Amino acid sequence: MKHKISALLIILGLLTNALPLYSIDDYYNFPKQSYKGSVTYESSRNLCLFSFVATSPDPTKEYLIKGIPSVLISELRNLEYTYVEHPKPNIVYHSFGDSPQMTLQEKIDAESPNVKRKKKEVTSEKDLEDLRSGKKQLTPEKDPRYVKVTIKQILDRRAPTPDESFGLASKLNCDYIITGSFEVRDNELLTKVFLYDDFEGKIIPFEHKTSVIRAYQEMGPLGESIREKLQGKETTSVAVSSASEEGALVYLDGIYLGKTPMVGKKFPIGKRSLFIFKEGFYPFKQEVQLEKGKSFQLDVNLSLKLSNSFISVNSNVESDVYLGIQYLGKTPLSRIAIPAGMNRLRVSKDGYIDSFRAVDAKDNEEVVVDVEMREGKTEVYYKNKQNVFLDHTYKDFATYSLYGSLLFYASYVYLNYASRQAYSAARSEVTLVNGLAIQTFYQNNPNEFFFWYGVQNSVIDNAESKARSLKSMAGTLPMENRKDRQLVAGPMVILMGLMLVSAATFYFLGLDEETLEFGYLPVNPSAVSYGQSSREGYGYMQFNVRY
Repeated sequence: MKHKISALLIILGLLTNALPLYSIDDYYNFPKQSYKGSVTYESSRNLCLFSFVATSPDPTKEYLIKGIPSVLISELRNLEYTYVEHPKPNIVYHSFGDSPQMTLQEKIDAESPNVKRKKKEVTSEKDLEDLRSGKKQLTPEKDPRYVKVTIKQILDRRAPTPDESFGLASKLNCDYIITGSFEVRDNELLTKVFLYDDFEGKIIPFEHKTSVIRAYQEMGPLGESIREKLQGKETTSVAVSSASEEGALVYLDGIYLGKTPMVGKKFPIGKRSLFIFKEGFYPFKQEVQLEKGKSFQLDVNLSLKLSNSFISVNSNVESDVYLGIQYLGKTPLSRIAIPAGMNRLRVSKDGYIDSFRAVDAKDNEEVVVDVEMREGKTEVYYKNKQNVFLDHTYKDFATYSLYGSLLFYASYVYLNYASRQAYSAARSEVTLVNGLAIQTFYQNNPNEFFFWYGVQNSVIDNAESKARSLKSMAGTLPMENRKDRQLVAGPMVILMGLMLVSAATFYFLGLDEETLEFGYLPVNPSAVSYGQSSREGYGYMQFNVRY
């Protein structure tokens, strides 16, 4: 009987605790909410290269300990992605509600259509299965099965053995580990490499023989074998030419493969983005499909970029004029033909400070620039141009002021905390707070009551005085003023505001026209297409690409 009563009490207790959950559901309107599940996948993995171990120590061959991994790094640098058929999910959002139609992110996007967000093409296992079956195709930057690879060099640490890699991978945040050993026999170098895959928990061995004299030059096939294994997907041969124009730069998925004519390059199969660029020609961009067992060949006719815009440059002294990295001539320049697009103009002369101008050339229009050259050293002037005091610039003082506002905000928070603690400390010293207890004490001991009342009142007054003093030093921000949401001035609030105003003032003082021109760079277009619409892409490549 006792056990039945105990069980009944436990059940009643559980029901009592569970009942408030219904009110929480009602409060947050959970019964009417309904969202589909979604998932995000891993976006990057780390590849760690360690130094190698000599099987037979030889002081004359110690350079190979770090030399071999350094050569392998040069072979692996163009490894942008590793293909993973089943990528690791980072966060899984489970669906709930009746007949969910949209994910939480889709609902947010639908309620704010004017806000631009990067759309995720794969948000569920079904989307991923469509990619695997071929129903859906995406470029690697949108396909979660292509995981970016970051190469880390750990050459100052002892090379781990295969058994040690299992524990070391997690400790050093290495998804892949490459290390190995080498042995010199007469004039032959035998290199043994192992690739440890932490996700699969397996070790893949490689072996390669080269001559000792040309070890670095003959290490290419070993690096290519490791790269193909890391790519994780079958590759096909890629050959690209650009008609009679040689030397054009070829990129696949943003990875530089070489210059035209290019043959014999292997790349993972799938949907790829091909980009070809050469100085003086329009960039070429095209989506291509690399198929299994079928080599890819393409001959591109690059379109000559006509210089149908013009520029005139005048200066007070004869100076050299550059548009991006292209030399235009000496001033004065009158109506020189230039490609349309955004770029940066530089006017330079020995003994004078370089002058910079932003140029946005329009088709069949002329840009006129007048420059006043000033004597001085360019590297000294632009280094110290914005100096306000000693070596501190406007930007420095803006940053210091911002840090100052954070310091005063911290003081504000502490003073408010100390003010609350003053009341908390006084509560333990105030013994009688119940009205009935006070009345009883007064009736039984009227003489002691007045002494007790004076002591208690003194404790309360001291606590209130200390709390008010601390609060007056801090002030009150509108977000914390629950009465009327008004700002109550105090030293900390005032100093915080002064530091913010000071930061804004120094920031705007540093934004003069010359500083903006000096920091100007042509924009990097999100998409460059074939033809006239690619003029911004041409300016960006012309300014940034150097070979």
